Amino acid sequence: MNATEVARVLDEIATLGELNGENPFRTRAFANAARALEASGADLPALAAAGELTSIKGIGEGIAQIVRELVQTGRSSLYDELRAQTPSGLFELLKVPGLGAKRIHTLHAELGVETLDALEDAARAGRVAALGGFGAKTEQKLLEGVAFVRTTLDRRRYPQAMDVAARLLEWLRARDGVQAAEIVGALRRRLEVVEAVELLAASDAPAPLLAAFRALGAPAEGAGADEGCAEIRLPDGLRATLRCVPPRAWVAAVVWETGGDTHRAALAARAAERGLRLERDGLWRGAAPERLQREAELYAALGLQYVPPELREGLGELDAAAAGALPRLVELSDLRGTFHCHTTYSDGKATLAEMAEAARAKGWQYLGIADHSPYAAYAGGLKPAAVTKQHREIDAWNREHGGAGQGRFRLFKGTESDILPDGSLDYDADVLARFDYVVGSVHSGFNLSRREMTDRVLRAIENPHLTMLGHPTGRLLLGRSGFAIELDEVIDAAAAHGVLIEINADPHRLDLDWRHVRQAAQKGILIPVNPDAHSTGGLDNVAFGVNMARKGWLQARDVLNTWTLEEVEEFFAQRKQARTR
Repeated sequence: MNATEVARVLDEIATLGELNGENPFRTRAFANAARALEASGADLPALAAAGELTSIKGIGEGIAQIVRELVQTGRSSLYDELRAQTPSGLFELLKVPGLGAKRIHTLHAELGVETLDALEDAARAGRVAALGGFGAKTEQKLLEGVAFVRTTLDRRRYPQAMDVAARLLEWLRARDGVQAAEIVGALRRRLEVVEAVELLAASDAPAPLLAAFRALGAPAEGAGADEGCAEIRLPDGLRATLRCVPPRAWVAAVVWETGGDTHRAALAARAAERGLRLERDGLWRGAAPERLQREAELYAALGLQYVPPELREGLGELDAAAAGALPRLVELSDLRGTFHCHTTYSDGKATLAEMAEAARAKGWQYLGIADHSPYAAYAGGLKPAAVTKQHREIDAWNREHGGAGQGRFRLFKGTESDILPDGSLDYDADVLARFDYVVGSVHSGFNLSRREMTDRVLRAIENPHLTMLGHPTGRLLLGRSGFAIELDEVIDAAAAHGVLIEINADPHRLDLDWRHVRQAAQKGILIPVNPDAHSTGGLDNVAFGVNMARKGWLQARDVLNTWTLEEVEEFFAQRKQARTR
C-alpha cells in the first residue's frame, strides 16, 4: 500500500475510534498521522524496511507498527477489530450532513440510534432535540439530511468506485480462462458518481469464473437470472457486476456495455440503417459476425469516428462523429500547471516551497498559489500583512529557483477571495490589484434564494478584479446539494466579462458540472482545471478534473492551464491592463 492508501486506512481507524467512543487523544493521533502521511508522499515500503517510519512527523512507534502491517500485508488487525465491533448502520449515519462520528457516538450511546430509520424516528419524536449539544434546529437539519442521504445510498464518487474496480479487475485478469477483461459502464465513461462497478470478461468457460465472483460478496437485491452475468453486493454496500462473453464477441460487448442507453440505442439504429445488427454478442451482417479487433473498427464500420468512452452519453456525439467533427479531447499530459492551490499560509498542509517543488516534479511550468482571504477566518484567511509576506516569499522563490529559458518555472500570486453576501470580493481594490489573478468563491450564506444568490455571483463577475469563478455551485458530491443559482445567467455574464469558470477537480466537488462545462466552452469561456489542492498530493486531483473536461468536450486550448507559461503570463497581464482602461 502507498502513502495515500495507508492514510485512508488510518483516517478510517480514527473515525471508527470516535464512533466507538474511544479516547479522543488517540483518535486525533490517527487523524493527524493520516494527514501527515497524505502530505508526505513518502516511500513507505522503503521506510518500513529500514525501520524509519517514525522519521515521518506525526508517526509514533505505535502507529508505525500499524503502518508497517498495512505496507507488508495490505491489512490492519486494529482496523478489522474496530470494523467488526461497529454496527454497520453507523456508517450510513456518517453520510448525514452535519453529523460527525462524535455526535453519532452520542446518538448511539444515549438513544440507541444505529440506522437512518432509527435516527429519523428519534428526531420526529423530539428525542434528538432533548440531547445536550443538539437542539431543535439541529434536529430539523438532521431530518433534512436523512432525506438527502436516502437519495445517495449505495452510490460512490468516482475515485472510491475506481479503487474497488481496479482491485476487482486485477483479480479478474489473474483468473484462469480469462482472455480479456475491462472496466465498463459508468466508470469507464468517467461519471463523477456511479451506482455500481461493472466488469466485462471474455472467456470460453464462464461458469467457474462467475461462481468465484459471486463468492466475493452477497447476492445483490433484485439480481436477474442472466446466466452470463453475476451481480453482488460488496461488504461496503457497493454493487458490482461481472458479465462474461465469448471471445469472438469481445469488441462489440465492450462498446455495448460501456455506452449509456441513448448512445447504445443510436448505434444499434445506425447499424440497422446499414443492413447490420449490433447487439452485445457482436456486429452482424446477416448470420455472419463482423471480424473486429478494436472498438475503432466497430465505429468505422458504422461510418463514424471513434467515440471516446467519456462522450458515449447520447448527447450528439454520433452526429459529430458522422461528420468527422469530434474534438481532440484534452489529456492529463496537456496540463502545464494549475492555479487553485492552498499552502500553510491558510489551511493547506504543505509550505509554499513544498507545493512549488511538487509541481515542478510533475514537469509543470507554473503553479498558482490561491490561499483564502480574511472572510474565511475558519480557514486561516490571509490579512493584507500576510499577503505582503507571502508575495515576498514568492518573489524570493522565483528568483532563486525559477530558472530561465525553456526550463523556467514560475509561482503566480493568486488568492481565493470570498464572494461576500453583497457580491463584493473580499479585500480592498488596492490589495486585489496586487495579485496576478483572483479566484472568487462562495463559502457561506448558502441559504439565499435563487435570485439572491444569482445576483450575488453576477455582481462578483462584474468586478474587474475577478479572474475566475471558483466551484460555482458549492456542491459536495453525495454530501451537499449545490446552492440555488441560475447557471445560465452566470455563464452568460462570465462570457460577457471575460471571466473564467473553473472545474474544481476536488473529487468531492467536480464543480462546474461537466454538463455545463460544454455550455460554457461554447460561449467562449476558458475553463481552468484546478485541484483545490491543500497538500502536495492534492495536486493529483487535476486528473479527476480532466475527466470532467473530457466529458464536457473540451480540447486543450479550451483549458487555460494547458497554455505555456509565456501565454499565461501574457493573459494575466492583459487582464490587469484592461482594468486600468
